[in-house]
Amino acid sequence: MDLYRNMRLFVRVAEDLSFTSAARSLTMSIGVASRLVTELEQHLETRLLHRTTRQIALTQAGKRYLGRCRAILASIDEAEAEARAVHLQPAGRLHVHASPAIGRHYLVPAIGQYQQQYPHVHVALSLSDENMDLLEDGFDTAIVAMPALRDSSFIGVNLRETYSVLCAAPGYVRHDRSVETPFDLEAHPFVSFAPAFMESVDLALIDANEASVTVTMKPAFCVNTLESVASALELGMGIGALPLHVAVEAISAGRLVRVLPRYRLQPLTLYALFPSRQFLDAKVRTWLDHLKVHFEGATRHEESVLSEASRVATVTALRA
Repeated sequence: MDLYRNMRLFVRVAEDLSFTSAARSLTMSIGVASRLVTELEQHLETRLLHRTTRQIALTQAGKRYLGRCRAILASIDEAEAEARAVHLQPAGRLHVHASPAIGRHYLVPAIGQYQQQYPHVHVALSLSDENMDLLEDGFDTAIVAMPALRDSSFIGVNLRETYSVLCAAPGYVRHDRSVETPFDLEAHPFVSFAPAFMESVDLALIDANEASVTVTMKPAFCVNTLESVASALELGMGIGALPLHVAVEAISAGRLVRVLPRYRLQPLTLYALFPSRQFLDAKVRTWLDHLKVHFEGATRHEESVLSEASRVATVTALRA
């Protein structure tokens, strides 16, 4: 027996005091409506309605049951409305995962702008370079940088294409301008982003024509955070590769300059991962839409910074 359906039918019959009206409003025949109320009475082992050929009246048990049914059905309707609202109105906690560099440079500003528009969404941002389990760890979305999606069980939204650039401190470059070709790098100390010390690092440099050349470097210094790589480079400790989103801030401030600006490294795609498109609630849907717009703006800003840095470097070289 469908207790929920029978309770709703009973309430309608009791309110209208008519099987005909109740059956019509619930799109069923009068015979089916009468049978379902009888089925409900048998389930409860009590009579809810006095029925004659001319009228219907509630029994005392029916009156009490009517009040209970109204309260129960109202609670069910409220629960359904609340569940549907999750898909309509952004609210609640949004749990996001990313690497520290992506989180600092992209997501913290994006979250600030997002919460101005959706103040009822509370964001928990977890930053770690360790692998995570999107479902098991309870994340709504994860922002990752990778050459291609590896796990087809998740949905991935392409936010932007990115890459790394070679950088050094302006003072380091002024002191030694010998880097004119990729193989000139071998004569310089290399600062490497790595979880542990590495004897050698292969750099695959790609030029504007998509031609690639690989140079093997022996790191002078390895460190396991990108911010520390940037700090070492700013101190003049050598040349290193930084993701564009890390390098741009220092390049814009004049703390770093590009080395071999015609080349780029490690082309990657930034993806927003989430478990499923089905019944995507409003906070996740609006967050993904916001990220797309935010990353479009970030791309334009980074291209503008690199273009200006290239222009300044050209002018400086001509004056020299």
